Amino acid sequence: MSGQFAVLTAAAVHHQVFTVVRLRGGYDLAEVDAFLSRVETTLSLLWGDNAQLRERLAANAVAPPDASAGAEVLAAAHRSAEKTITAAQREARQIIAAAHAEAEQRRREAAAAADTLTQAARQAIDEQIDRLTLAVTDQSRHLEHTLQGRLDELRTVLEDLTTPSHGVHEASPARAAMAPPSTAGSLLGP
Repeated sequence: MSGQFAVLTAAAVHHQVFTVVRLRGGYDLAEVDAFLSRVETTLSLLWGDNAQLRERLAANAVAPPDASAGAEVLAAAHRSAEKTITAAQREARQIIAAAHAEAEQRRREAAAAADTLTQAARQAIDEQIDRLTLAVTDQSRHLEHTLQGRLDELRTVLEDLTTPSHGVHEASPARAAMAPPSTAGSLLGP
């Protein structure tokens, strides 16, 4: 190698020769050779990658952007961000409006279901009241009819008691029905 800043190449590492030391301490030649082989391989790969990168850079050589181009890119990015934010806000408003509409629809459906249940309950109560009113009316008529019959019988008995008899103490059929069994015979006479 010549010079203090000479570039180390794979070929230089490959052709490097070390002096063999025989009677005094030194390095194991097999270890040194193995290490140099790894260094050679690594350097070969690095030089090849470096060459490919230089070729690509030369093929894609573009003038560096100036400050005004950077400002334009930044302004375009800012406009794009504002559009995205505006679109996201619009979509959020639409989602919220749809959620409110759905909630209102469900509230209306629940209110309609409650009204239907209330009407059904009222109808059932009204039908029960009608049945009870009919039963009370029937019982009232039956009781009135029964009481009217008893009243008529009592009037007949009262007339029989207040009318002078012609010597025979005959009891009218109504009076006989009203009299207690122990006195029924005494009303018919001796």
